[in-house]
Amino acid sequence: MLRETMFSELAKWSIEFKNVKAGDEVLICVSPDTDTTRYSALVTHLKAIDAIPHVLVVNTPSEAVGLWSLGRGVKLPRTLATALKATDYIYWFADWDPAFLQEIRDARAAGAQFLFGWQQSTKEATWHIRDIDRVAMAEKAQRWAKMLNKHKGKEFRLITDSEELTGTTKRFEGWGPGTGKASWTQNETMSVGDFSDVNGVQNVDWIGTLSEVMPGEKARFTFKDGVLVKAEGENGKMFWKALKTLDDPNMYKFAELAIGMNPYTRKGLTSLGAPNLVMTVPPFHEIKQSEGTIHTALGDSGGRILEEGETSIVAKLHIDVVSFTPTLYVDDKKYVEDGKLLFE
Repeated sequence: MLRETMFSELAKWSIEFKNVKAGDEVLICVSPDTDTTRYSALVTHLKAIDAIPHVLVVNTPSEAVGLWSLGRGVKLPRTLATALKATDYIYWFADWDPAFLQEIRDARAAGAQFLFGWQQSTKEATWHIRDIDRVAMAEKAQRWAKMLNKHKGKEFRLITDSEELTGTTKRFEGWGPGTGKASWTQNETMSVGDFSDVNGVQNVDWIGTLSEVMPGEKARFTFKDGVLVKAEGENGKMFWKALKTLDDPNMYKFAELAIGMNPYTRKGLTSLGAPNLVMTVPPFHEIKQSEGTIHTALGDSGGRILEEGETSIVAKLHIDVVSFTPTLYVDDKKYVEDGKLLFE
């Protein structure tokens, strides 16, 4: 009953958050093994406001396993690419796969808006973050981007546990809650690209979703000319093994530098010494947006906001790693100190 109640609340709030209205068509993308509990409440709430839900079982971008309409007696196009473009809103429950990146971009370009899903485990829910001023949060992130862009092309120094990582800044952009297909945890000032001159050490408290299931000492990453050359610590060693299985040299490249801006989100527990207990570990997307944290990323830089003349990295995955109490200098001006933002 707890799962059903929580998913019902999440569905209701998500629909309200994006202002879905009567007559809007919502394409619910699921994997073949997706638990129906995760999206049945969404269908119920959509039908209650006279919106039109469709469910698509995703197999590959070119062919769907099954596609049916729960709101009217017609079928959408069978291919994922055309189905995504044919709806007003997309709710993505399917497991993330880089193969769908272009289809998602095309759908957004065609005018589709993204609602956001939640992970299979109930501990992943971010429903405690609801009553926020998302406009003010987005404006704050954009002010930070404007400040940092005055130093574009200058040196940044990221200090974690008294060790330093340096590189050249790229263009920043500010993002607020609900941007794209992200949830209300979204709030960051970030830059992406090929940071080929990054050198030094970053001490990492949290590695993507790996840290949710592997308590252990924090990782120590060593970069040389923008490439991860060593990963130490319990989680660092496990992460290195995971990268090897991907068999993609671009997965070792430094692809993002971002500052968390969300004052309402929680940090993880792993590197603080406590084991990860069920229902206590916040979802990774919440952790990496937490105010005063800095997350960097390895692998694909996405090209989401690149402009002419900017470079990107194409890789199998994009994996974020987070430092909880960093200090950041840009062009010798201190912007973050021990996990605290120094400017509004």
